Amino acid sequence: MNTLLPFLMAGDPSLEAMPSLLAEARALGIEALEVGLPHSDPIADGPVLQAAAHRAIGRGATPLKVLETLAGLESSPDLILFTYLNPLLQLGAERLIKLLRPTPVKALLVVDLPFGEEPAFESALRLAGYPMVPLLAPTTDLARAKQLLDERPDPGDGAPFAQRFAYVVARLGVTGTASETQLAPVRERVEALMTITSRPLAVGFGLSDAASLDAVRAMGATPVVGSALVKELAEGRALREVLEGRMAAPSEHLAPPR
Repeated sequence: MNTLLPFLMAGDPSLEAMPSLLAEARALGIEALEVGLPHSDPIADGPVLQAAAHRAIGRGATPLKVLETLAGLESSPDLILFTYLNPLLQLGAERLIKLLRPTPVKALLVVDLPFGEEPAFESALRLAGYPMVPLLAPTTDLARAKQLLDERPDPGDGAPFAQRFAYVVARLGVTGTASETQLAPVRERVEALMTITSRPLAVGFGLSDAASLDAVRAMGATPVVGSALVKELAEGRALREVLEGRMAAPSEHLAPPR
């Protein structure tokens, strides 16, 4: 089981820092990592990630420069590009695929792209090896969840976690470190989803403290840490410092039976 899925905003604190941050994450044992493509109108992001995106844009982190910075990296976790549709459409599928080829990006999480909205665009990316991650909201019933998982199918056990997982949204609203995220409904949700799919599940939105992360791992899912990590990095803390306390102990690396 992948034991932690961190999120970094590309270009925050700087584009120049990205290669070393990714190399450090890899050295710590991080298998996969979400990289946010800075966007001026991030509708799914809370204030911490909005501020990080605006800082990055102010420092020149355009989609093109982000992908150019990621090109040719020799030491990096598998990356999931967390983004919105408009910046991708501006690049176009053909150019985007060409830009992705030399990067560690394995999949895309496009939060405002429902399946079927841009079928040719999504199909071209999937055929090129860049599947879209399914997003499962708290309001998505099991029948609809199964349909979503079928529409964006699991590439199979031979594929890396970054290309296989489905993202389970822990609560309604935007990203953030809200302490009121209730994990009992999330546990029920994860257990129900495990009856309809064997693909890995990641749980995000509102998780930050070690106890919450361990609770998600105990469900057999991977916790996502975004806003808390971005906030602490912006305050000047080192990546190793903010990740080590949130990573599972070696004895916790095995998922419970499913």
